Amino acid sequence: MAEKNYQIEHHEGYTVVKLDTILDYYNCKKFSEDIDSIAEQANHVLIDCEQIVTFPKDWVRILINLQQRLKKMDKELKLIHVNQAVLSLMHAEGIDKLFKVAKDANSALKEFGLLVKRKLNMEFINPFISAALNVLKVQAGTDATHGKTYLKKSTEQFVGDISGIIGIVSDTFTGSVVISFPEKSFLKIISQMIGEEVQTLDKDVCDGAGEIINIIFGQAKISLNELGYGIRSAIPSVVTGKNHSLSAQTKGPVIVIPFESNMGPFFIEIGLSN
Repeated sequence: MAEKNYQIEHHEGYTVVKLDTILDYYNCKKFSEDIDSIAEQANHVLIDCEQIVTFPKDWVRILINLQQRLKKMDKELKLIHVNQAVLSLMHAEGIDKLFKVAKDANSALKEFGLLVKRKLNMEFINPFISAALNVLKVQAGTDATHGKTYLKKSTEQFVGDISGIIGIVSDTFTGSVVISFPEKSFLKIISQMIGEEVQTLDKDVCDGAGEIINIIFGQAKISLNELGYGIRSAIPSVVTGKNHSLSAQTKGPVIVIPFESNMGPFFIEIGLSN
């Protein structure tokens, strides 16, 4: 059986339907069956068109049906991420006036009055703490504890020998996460992971750092998206160099989380910009 060519994400106050490439008959039929579950949420609906290249008439009919059902509940349907080629096709087929279009989710949520500034509170921070502790325990048999989280001062600078930074990408906010280790701590951790002693920060070790950071971020992302944050995947960058300084890339506040482990200390910095 073919897989669905779309994804449905329920958030607080709105639902996102991400359409993927080809809107074929099978997926049209499946989507028509999912309309009830979408409408039952009584949310505004965003149809993410970033990946599509055309709008078949049977899909148009289904979206009109959904739009009419939402209107009865004083909710709206908007298309987002519609490229110029698809807009031109919609205009040529006379369907561009049937739907409201917003540039992106951020713009649509502003129009809905649903845009909420994300804060660096413990709801956001705790998934990263839990993920770091779990990943080190499972991947490297390393027990760790975290210290008190605190707001980083502009004059503070933390140094490490191997660090990874990964961007936080969402429709409504951006930010970044930095995880940094002293060389001694990380060499012990990576040695535990691969089951043999590692003594230098070579390319393979740097790849291992990227893997650890990616797993920590991935686990935290799952937890945060279950809370409606809508974070997308990103690729980590690894930086090495004795006593380098690497800070979260954000215009907003930065939170520091120090850790101690039986392999040595490390720290995480998290920053957000709405």
